[in-house]
Amino acid sequence: MIKKNNEFISIITMLFSLIILSLFCLNIAHAQVKLATVFANNMVLQRNLPINIWGNANKYEKIKITLNGKIFRGQTNKEGTWLITLPAQQVATKQSISIVGEDAVKLNTIEHNSIILSNIAFGDVWLASGQSNMAFKLKEALKRFPQEDKLEQYPDIRQFSVVRNYHFKGPLNDLEKGYWLEANKETVGNFSAVAWFFAKDLYQRYQVPIGIISSSVGATPIESWMSYESLKVSPKAQALAYKLADDEYIKQLQNEYAQERSNWREKNNVPTKKIPFMLMHRTSLDFKPVGFYNAMIAPLANMKFSGVIWYQGESNTAEYQNYSSKFSTMINQWRSLFSQPKLPFLFVQLANFLKPDYMPTESRWASLRAEQTKVLNTVENTAMALAIDVGERYNIHPLDKQTVGERLALGARHLVYGEKQLNYTSPLIDQAVLTNSQVIISFKYINKGLVVNGDKLMGFAIAGEDKEYIWANATLDKNQVTVWHDSIKTPKHVRYAWANNPENANLYNDQGLPTIPFTVKLQ
Repeated sequence: MIKKNNEFISIITMLFSLIILSLFCLNIAHAQVKLATVFANNMVLQRNLPINIWGNANKYEKIKITLNGKIFRGQTNKEGTWLITLPAQQVATKQSISIVGEDAVKLNTIEHNSIILSNIAFGDVWLASGQSNMAFKLKEALKRFPQEDKLEQYPDIRQFSVVRNYHFKGPLNDLEKGYWLEANKETVGNFSAVAWFFAKDLYQRYQVPIGIISSSVGATPIESWMSYESLKVSPKAQALAYKLADDEYIKQLQNEYAQERSNWREKNNVPTKKIPFMLMHRTSLDFKPVGFYNAMIAPLANMKFSGVIWYQGESNTAEYQNYSSKFSTMINQWRSLFSQPKLPFLFVQLANFLKPDYMPTESRWASLRAEQTKVLNTVENTAMALAIDVGERYNIHPLDKQTVGERLALGARHLVYGEKQLNYTSPLIDQAVLTNSQVIISFKYINKGLVVNGDKLMGFAIAGEDKEYIWANATLDKNQVTVWHDSIKTPKHVRYAWANNPENANLYNDQGLPTIPFTVKLQ
């Protein structure tokens, strides 16, 4: 009997010891220092600005960061999050940073509670965002640029790809996933094509490491990339965002969407056929307001950037009204998020697309381009790269991403890299004056002068009070354009490149930058 009791006591003691050991191991595991997802080997950190590094650990744990022999300390809060700010660094490569939870030193578990980041560069970090034309990978454009997968090594151009994710219950603290790539023959195909040509242009000129954080999702409207607060300029979208934070509403919406797709399949008697893109897009949760902002932009709040490059707008052409207000608000909200009130914001105006019109007509694409031009004219530290001449009739993803990237780089060269004498903007209408039934138009940002790409100046339309537009005659003389039509004695309206696909528009400056489309009413 005594022997059995002793055996029972031994078993209880062993179980108790295992429980204590498990709790101890859990405590150590919980205490393990973790970095935010964006921090990894091969990353680029923004030079010449204080550097924030942050992550998680056990609550109130002391964190030590070592860079170039200098030590920086911080401590987690009661939620277990921490952030340490390092002083600004000059351009450098092949750097290493160590992060240690100092509680681990006391527990002699340092090997389980330290992180070493290697091959870090200090250079210029750019956030690349928008929809599919920004997400479009270089490997998809190799038919146009076959030399790009045979390039020399560019180890100091690097890209962090944010994995697609959405969230409706407020901004997330961290990205779900992501990874850094150094540019080489094997990896460059996975870079954003626009971002690659942009970064390559800047690196070749300045020899400064370039980091691209690519956070784009195809087919997204601008509302997906806006915060809940910034959607006050779009009350309908803000009201939907409010509802989407409720799990029950999400379930209801999912059921409604599933039924709608089922009804379409039943009506068309194609149970296995893929549903049309527009129906799929409208009945998908991830394209709804705030989702991508919360999950793919907000977690980067503590990062510092040289600027943003943005290519979006196609998914807002159906409701182009108020786009400039949304876009301006989004730019200012992102600047506030990153605590960089003058952060340069470079964006692409919509490319030409679809079959050209035989006669002048109204165009939602042209109207959205005009909204983008409003942003250029009203928001400081912005630049707009035109793609009006590099689109393709039947391909919403035109292959010429090099021209787009290099035109974006013009804005960066002027706004960020100090080339103040460089003209970085396409010709923009300055004034239009009616003289003897003819309209005399002058432009700014012409650099050394305007040129006609072809034998005859085209792309202008003219109308009287009735707004019935017809193609106009146009000539260029001393950097002014004269527009007229013999049948309209008193012109009241003039347009240029106002179409989904204004292939005939051919007014450029001597840099090869196409003139910005416009519509103007004469006084």
